[in-house]
Amino acid sequence: MIGHHLDDAVLVEIAGVRVTAPVASWCDLAGLLTVDELVAAGDFLITGTEPYDGVTPLASYEQLSRAVSSRTGRRGIRKLRQALPLIRYGSLSPKETELRLLIVRAGLPEPVPNYVLRDGRGVFVAMIDLAFAEWKVGIEYQSDLHRERAQFRRDIGRRERIEDEGWSVIYVSADDLRGSPRQTIDRIRRRLAGRRVVE
Repeated sequence: MIGHHLDDAVLVEIAGVRVTAPVASWCDLAGLLTVDELVAAGDFLITGTEPYDGVTPLASYEQLSRAVSSRTGRRGIRKLRQALPLIRYGSLSPKETELRLLIVRAGLPEPVPNYVLRDGRGVFVAMIDLAFAEWKVGIEYQSDLHRERAQFRRDIGRRERIEDEGWSVIYVSADDLRGSPRQTIDRIRRRLAGRRVVE
């Protein structure tokens, strides 16, 4: 644990413990985190678990924007300014954010995080991690949690229901992200090209 003295700290109480407010903590971490890590943290702050359970997130994009504007000259301000325009509502994991950023930096269209797919009658089919909804191409990030037997079996049915709606689904793992990002982008590009989105 490393202690820091902040003259202008904004404190809140969580479970009886006084801590710095979420937005202030995000700003303070700019000295330690990479730009991409700040984007992932920002995605979480403005999304939380709301897409699943309706619980209000810890912050809004406007609050993050105001905080960055007020920190001119402070440590980490350059990284905060780089991270802010990359933050999106909807991401439910750091890996989803990492994958979205990889896609955008490769010059591909930006996918929508956690897109809710409904069938022709409006019935919920699935929440797709990253979606090119206009072209019905979805990307699912598969963590090791998906290897558990019951989850694996649910995933099979889920994939079938998504494809029944005319979607093409791409699965991506940690190995794809870290070990072969170029090949991962090539796979996504080919799938989009099959839908005549890119050349």
